[in-house]
Amino acid sequence: MDTNTLKQFLFQLPLQSRYKFDKEVRQQIRKALFLAVSHEGKYLNWLFPNGKLDNIDSMINKVESEYEWLFANYYKLNLKRRDAKYDTHNHHAFHANSPCARIFRKGEPIYRCLTCGFDDTCALCSHCYHPEYHEGHKVHITICQRENGGVCDCGDPEAWVKEYFCPYAVEDDESLPIRDSQMPQDLENSFIKTIEVLLDYVIDVMSQSDAQFEDPEEASQSQVELKTINGSLNPTKYGLNINMNDINNDEYYLIVYNDQIRQYRDAVQRIHLASKKVKNFAVMITEKVQNYGMAKVISSRDINLLLERQKILSATGLASCIRSHRDVFREDMCDEILNWIYDLTESEMFKTNNRVKNLFCRAFCGKWNNGLLVSSIKSYQYKVGSLDPSLKIPKINCFKKASNHWYFHPSKWNLPDEICQECDYNLTESDYDISSSHLGSRLQYFIYLDVRFWKSIRILLHDLYSTSLITNLYYKNIVSCQYVDIYPTIADMFLTMDREPELNIMCTLSTQLFTCPSNSTSIVQHGDISRIFASIYGFLTVEEIRSPEEIEITHEISMKSLKNRRWGQIFFDIGYILSRSRDSKSILTSNIIPMACDILALFQGRPVMKREKKNHVEYESPDYTAFFHAISVIYQFGEYIAHCLCNLCDDELKKSLSKNAINYVIGFLLKLENNDYPGLMDDSVDVNLSSEKSISKEPIGGNIIQHFRIDEEKVSFLHPIHSFLSWLIELSEFQSPSDLVDALESSSKSKICHGQQIEIDLANPLTCIFDYPIRTIVLMSQIKSGFWVRNGFSVRSQLQLYRSTGLRESGYMRDLFLTQVFINSNSPNLVCYLLFSRWLLMDGWINEVSISTTTTTTTTTPLVYDSKTLPYMLEECMNFFIHSLTEDLYLRGLKDEVVNRLRIKHEIIHNLCFGPMNYTKMCSQIPDHITSEKRFDIILTEMTDFVPPKGASDIGVYHLKEEYLDEINPYYFNYTTNTKDDAIKFVKDRIRKRIRKPYSEIVIEPKLRSPQELGNFRYIGNFSASTYFSDFLIKTLQYIKAEEIEADSLLETALHLIHICAFENTVDMQQYGSFYDRFVNVSDVHKTSVAVLLYDFLNNDIFKNHHSKIRYILKVFEDKYQTLNKILNEQIDSFDIIKVNLNTNECEDENDYEKKKRIAQERQAKLMAKFKKRQSSFLKNNHFEPNGSDIEMEDYEEENGWRFPEAHCLLCQNAADESPFGIMTYITKSSEFRTIPFDDKYWFVKSFSDGPNLDDGEDSTTSTDIKSDKWKSYMHKVKESNVIGPGFSHQDHVDSKLVSVSCGHGMHFSCYMNFVNSRSNSIQITRNTPENIEHKEFICPLCKAINNSFIPIIWNRNNRSLQNFLQLTPLNTLETLNPKIVHDIQWYNRFEQCYKEDVEKLSILSSVEKDTIFSNLDARGNNEINTRQQNFKSLLSNMFQILSCLTFPQIFKPDATFILVNTVKSLEISLRGIPIKEQLVINQISNKSLINLRTLSEFRNSSILMKVNNWLQVPNPGSDVYSKSLAKLFSLSTIQMNTSILESDFLDTLVSILPTPSAGFSFNTILNGCLVGHIIQSFHIICKEIIAHDYYKSADFSIVDIPILQETIDPTVAKSLRIMFRKFKIIYDTNDEDNSNIINDERFILVLYSMIIKATTPFLRRAAIYSFVQCANYDGLQLSYPNINLEADRLSQFLNVKLVSEYLDQFTSQDKSYESNVFSGFLLYLRSGKSNIEPLSIKRMEYPGIIKLTELPDRLDFFFTKYYYSDKYNNPHMSIEDPAVCLFCGEVVDIQKSAIGCNEGQCTTHYLKECANNVGIFLLPKDRSLLLLHKNGGSFYNAPFLDQHGELPGGEPKKPKTLYLMKPRYDEFMRNVWLQHNVPNVIVRNLESVMDMGGWDTL
Repeated sequence: MDTNTLKQFLFQLPLQSRYKFDKEVRQQIRKALFLAVSHEGKYLNWLFPNGKLDNIDSMINKVESEYEWLFANYYKLNLKRRDAKYDTHNHHAFHANSPCARIFRKGEPIYRCLTCGFDDTCALCSHCYHPEYHEGHKVHITICQRENGGVCDCGDPEAWVKEYFCPYAVEDDESLPIRDSQMPQDLENSFIKTIEVLLDYVIDVMSQSDAQFEDPEEASQSQVELKTINGSLNPTKYGLNINMNDINNDEYYLIVYNDQIRQYRDAVQRIHLASKKVKNFAVMITEKVQNYGMAKVISSRDINLLLERQKILSATGLASCIRSHRDVFREDMCDEILNWIYDLTESEMFKTNNRVKNLFCRAFCGKWNNGLLVSSIKSYQYKVGSLDPSLKIPKINCFKKASNHWYFHPSKWNLPDEICQECDYNLTESDYDISSSHLGSRLQYFIYLDVRFWKSIRILLHDLYSTSLITNLYYKNIVSCQYVDIYPTIADMFLTMDREPELNIMCTLSTQLFTCPSNSTSIVQHGDISRIFASIYGFLTVEEIRSPEEIEITHEISMKSLKNRRWGQIFFDIGYILSRSRDSKSILTSNIIPMACDILALFQGRPVMKREKKNHVEYESPDYTAFFHAISVIYQFGEYIAHCLCNLCDDELKKSLSKNAINYVIGFLLKLENNDYPGLMDDSVDVNLSSEKSISKEPIGGNIIQHFRIDEEKVSFLHPIHSFLSWLIELSEFQSPSDLVDALESSSKSKICHGQQIEIDLANPLTCIFDYPIRTIVLMSQIKSGFWVRNGFSVRSQLQLYRSTGLRESGYMRDLFLTQVFINSNSPNLVCYLLFSRWLLMDGWINEVSISTTTTTTTTTPLVYDSKTLPYMLEECMNFFIHSLTEDLYLRGLKDEVVNRLRIKHEIIHNLCFGPMNYTKMCSQIPDHITSEKRFDIILTEMTDFVPPKGASDIGVYHLKEEYLDEINPYYFNYTTNTKDDAIKFVKDRIRKRIRKPYSEIVIEPKLRSPQELGNFRYIGNFSASTYFSDFLIKTLQYIKAEEIEADSLLETALHLIHICAFENTVDMQQYGSFYDRFVNVSDVHKTSVAVLLYDFLNNDIFKNHHSKIRYILKVFEDKYQTLNKILNEQIDSFDIIKVNLNTNECEDENDYEKKKRIAQERQAKLMAKFKKRQSSFLKNNHFEPNGSDIEMEDYEEENGWRFPEAHCLLCQNAADESPFGIMTYITKSSEFRTIPFDDKYWFVKSFSDGPNLDDGEDSTTSTDIKSDKWKSYMHKVKESNVIGPGFSHQDHVDSKLVSVSCGHGMHFSCYMNFVNSRSNSIQITRNTPENIEHKEFICPLCKAINNSFIPIIWNRNNRSLQNFLQLTPLNTLETLNPKIVHDIQWYNRFEQCYKEDVEKLSILSSVEKDTIFSNLDARGNNEINTRQQNFKSLLSNMFQILSCLTFPQIFKPDATFILVNTVKSLEISLRGIPIKEQLVINQISNKSLINLRTLSEFRNSSILMKVNNWLQVPNPGSDVYSKSLAKLFSLSTIQMNTSILESDFLDTLVSILPTPSAGFSFNTILNGCLVGHIIQSFHIICKEIIAHDYYKSADFSIVDIPILQETIDPTVAKSLRIMFRKFKIIYDTNDEDNSNIINDERFILVLYSMIIKATTPFLRRAAIYSFVQCANYDGLQLSYPNINLEADRLSQFLNVKLVSEYLDQFTSQDKSYESNVFSGFLLYLRSGKSNIEPLSIKRMEYPGIIKLTELPDRLDFFFTKYYYSDKYNNPHMSIEDPAVCLFCGEVVDIQKSAIGCNEGQCTTHYLKECANNVGIFLLPKDRSLLLLHKNGGSFYNAPFLDQHGELPGGEPKKPKTLYLMKPRYDEFMRNVWLQHNVPNVIVRNLESVMDMGGWDTL
């Protein structure tokens, strides 16, 4: 099919398909496209290189039949044939000679090497990043939070400043035959023509698809029909006769479109009403709209009907339109075409051939060839989102000529002529005519029409642009140029009409295009910055995009526009362009700075505040939040422009341009101050706009300043133009302080501002400018001090935003910097007069004072600050001076990277110095803009020692390294007053420990910077030479002296300020004199000096703690000038030089207060240590679990035995109630019971790969297992090939058994019944109840655990001797047990008597409790029962009724043991892998488990007692018990043991038989018989399966690679094992193949021994647990075995049975022992053929290892990179939107989708119907959490992944971190939540603890 045929096909397909678009039509389209692009199929092998057919027809048939014309099917079929060498995560990893361009998907890691990258936006994907090539580099890893998070920059030369190695960038996938092959010319022609035709067709269709943006109220039938006519294609353009009509079938669809604003339920409602169909239809349509982007609602020929329905649909604002069937069909065609094009760009041909990529880009960049019939010459008025009548791309209206600095001069782009000729672009300037539309390229049309596409296609197109256009090194510049050409119109659509702003093209294209330095440079040079600036300026001022020439300068801003947060994207774009451009000169010399000032002026001095003096504000406007949310990007905008100075290499040019920039900005500020700027309004700016400004004259120097009272006039926190000025000054790098002063003064005197004459009518222009940052700092201090309290909460919020958030560096620190510049550049008296005037601390501190105003009258002014506020303001003022002298980070002329590093370093030091801290807590104390820096974590790692979490509940903590503690500055600017005090104490304590001096003698010396480091700003201490400053100090000291002890902190601050000033290293003493002069000078007003006042303090013991500090200050002056003591002697009559001597020892180490405080602290520490020790001992002795219940822990180990819970009812609190007391339990099915799936190689090996000791930790170093290299290789291979798992997916090897769980809490039976009935009557309407009433469930009122049954406690204590119970019985009566003896009536009667006696002995029922159970018959045969007995019978009836329901279809009987057996097994499984050194498993049982098990066991024992005593009114209860017991005993005899070995669970047999030592059947005898049966049973299964699976011989491993316990074993045991195996081999190995090599291999015997030990250990553990449950008194027993390594041997010794090795030896012994008889009899039984029993009744081998959930990856992002987005697994992300991984079987389902044919979701359906687990446990990788499901409830749980800081992942999307598996947390979850059956409890407690109506947190 050639391109002409393709055109005809595209034109005619709607009619040929009868306008029905289905699967067959899709296949037709794909076939046509493949044939067209491959030159009629000739080059299909280029598209399917592994098809390997040269014949065209054969290839076409193969593609059609096997691949169905789909690339996806081709890849699926080739996955199996892939070369393992190239089996990477993705077959597109190779990108030789081209950029990688792999898109970062949600959940994937993004690696940023800050050492190699051009900036911190340059990123690498998981393929291209290799740690070994970035060793020692600063690497930052984040997790992508978007579905399109940008692309990998590997291979882009502009992205990297340092070379690194990427194997995929330099190596090729040689398996592809087409790589770098020369592309045939006819294939080239077919390829580019096909792409051009398809792109033209899509534009033809979409150019008429804008009806959804029109108002439905104005729609009419004629408009709909006109749209259909306009959408007709031109037949001649599509290779057809001109008479061929583009026919429509006169039918129309009502279409609805996606909208990110409307609610889902509203859409369902509207669609339901409009369609008049069932609600399920509306839900289906809404789902499609949400996922796909649009959907058809109804179809009809009646347009008026559709118009009526459209109005219903659009009533709530849903976008909709009416389109003809033909046009909708064509949109569906476009969908298929674009999907095909995207698949093409992901094909091997495209990825491996640069010529194909270039042709593809050329097709996009070439002009659109219009194929529509519509043509018009009517006039056109610009309308957002619409093409002009001739379908050209319009430009923003422009009718004016440029009259100011807002202008744009059209010109050609600087592009190579060759590429311009190829694309027919940039050949003349006509396309850039600002007043006319232009015919754009196909790319420009696709970008312009982007908002018309539906959601799925928008996402797909953006991905296509990212991977195939933007990253093409040859075409990326022209792509950028074409995008910028239409940028204003795109921005207009984005800001005003896009219903899906998050999917807008700007979010993808702008970032990736404008971060490229070559693109940004060309944009600046072309002048398009003006058009972008004008776009945002017009939108913010007049709510519409404007061209530069149409801009009207104003200070007014539209609040509506300001609150539309979308405009921030434009500033991001501007920031990228300005910061990446290499042409800084053009930025600084063009009209950019004047335009920038106009933009900054919109935010200058806003929002305005004015202090409320009398009344509290009643209404606080929230408008301030709009300004503060916006200001960060505005500040950044100004900073980017200023930083262009850093890129200038020519010093003279830099000096000239910086002076010009400063000159303009200062002139601009003066225009604002002079009210010479359009749109200034008095209530919207903090400038005094009055023509006559009140002024004040500084008395000493005669300087004029503006009179201004912060407490009375307008103020604001935000001054972005001042911040802009501060950056310009900082980055100008003047050569000397005089150069800086000259630049500032010349700027303030200049009458020309950027070529414009300005009139300045201000007394002191420069002071007016620097006044604003001073006002802001004072305002901040006043608010902190509570001076603005009547203004409400909003001022505190503004202060918080200004001072402690990301605005700090651009707001407060810039204001402080400008103040430092002002101090540095002006006379001290002017500076201090202005400062103290603004601080309102010039006069009037203590009494009312008279002040002189500009008039001749004198008035009395009251105190400005009240007595409570004044000390705070004084301290704030002095802190300001301290910060002015010490916060010099921006004064030293450091590079940006150094400044950022030091800024981060200072924050870490000053927050971590007080002690170790976890990451979250530390970051909560540091502003976000600091912690969000990509270098923050890197610097934190360098400065600290990290202690990672070890336990399940631990978190990581950081310790500051010792060398950084000396850098603490207690007067750090970001400290609060309290923190400052703590820091002072901390520093003094460190000094005290070092120099061993009394606390009162410790002095913190100032941290000073040398003047040379400060450069131009070396005179920031000039203010100290002012008389006003010394007067301020005198007044402050006098105030402190008067206040005495209450001003202690104030004195500390004042002395520190004086101490800093005393060094005089930043004072220009030549010009202004010294601070010393002012220090000793006696004030004319106050008649004293600072020096004299300090001496006075030395004479006052109240200030004893500050005496050393004063002496240090005086010593500094005395050492420097040698005259201080002389002057003091003159000024003070009784001057004593000893007072000022540093060696004066006037105090002891501690004063009384400090001594008492220290003693109290020491006493408290001792008490706490003692308490903690007792607490630890208590927890250890009572075996508390991490998540244990809140049972009252009583001393159960009293002398008279272990006590059951006392009758303390939770509800009535009455211990004397007649009703029986009992505990609540939960009988439920549990699925941790596994058998070994011998057919699965991995799980067979895994079953016997855990250590032999289950009481060792899983990773225990004490394990003696010896593992072969093949085993290690195989397990590593399995782990590498399974990102998660493998899961245990063998449902037939999972048993769900009933177990009992109890919280241990109890209540009376009557209270229980009342409680359950009350719960059943309460109804939860709004959400599911946590308990299921129908299943008899209820919630414990104390601990909120779920329960469903009640078991009475009718025993007080258990004092049975475990030593007697386990006593060794020499004679084995099972050997002699045979049918003959059993049928002997005397023997049977004796057995009955012995059994009854032993049951009586075993019983621990008291006489009272027996009376409760037993009722006598009176003379007439009637029962005489009391109330207590009646209650007990009711209890039993209720209990049996409930338990029968729960155990159905099993019949529950009082003496049934299956729940007890299963609970013992379950407990043993949960204790596996928990280390307990040299002790037994019984030492690990928690008290809660003991209560549960002993209650079950004693209830069984008492039930048997009731039967043998005939206390139950059932026929022959005693005979039933005897028969059952004898039958179980008989199953252990040598005669019946054969069937038992094949069928029985020997633990069940052990528990079912109550020991009858009087009859010779002791527990030891029974245990011995069960153990013999279990060992033979296990060995038989092992041998049978090994033989059946041919010894597991494979390339990976064989049976001899199973881990072994030791290298050698006892020869007799080895011999016995070999004999036993050979005997089984004779029975089962029918093959002739000789496996003698394996059988004779010594290691094989060692493997058999290891396997039988591992299979027997769980049985021994369970037997020990059961015996301990029966007998609580373990006096006389050894519970610790330090010299026995093997757990099985320890347990055997404890249980008084033979070792497993001894049993193995006995089986083949010639002695006729019980063991040998059983084994030989079993062999005979097998050979006889009588063993052919049903497979379902054959006992399977239980899983002997540690039972766990699915293995998880070491890092959570591995799930995404190695599985979710991997083609190796057929790209799961294409079918699973939100993955949920079942942690039981490893299956991945979609949490957001319903299961097929079910109303429930896939997670619920999976765990209920598909998975063997009885509860749902799912990992949600995208949500970084676990989902727990049980019956009708669900909840979320923290996933066991921690970030690199050892913390749980937070909800902050701004800080997506790499998450690492925390194995102890996962183990704790498995053990304490899953294996201990707490999943229902976790869900219930979450539901019960919240008041929501069942939201996502609680499901």
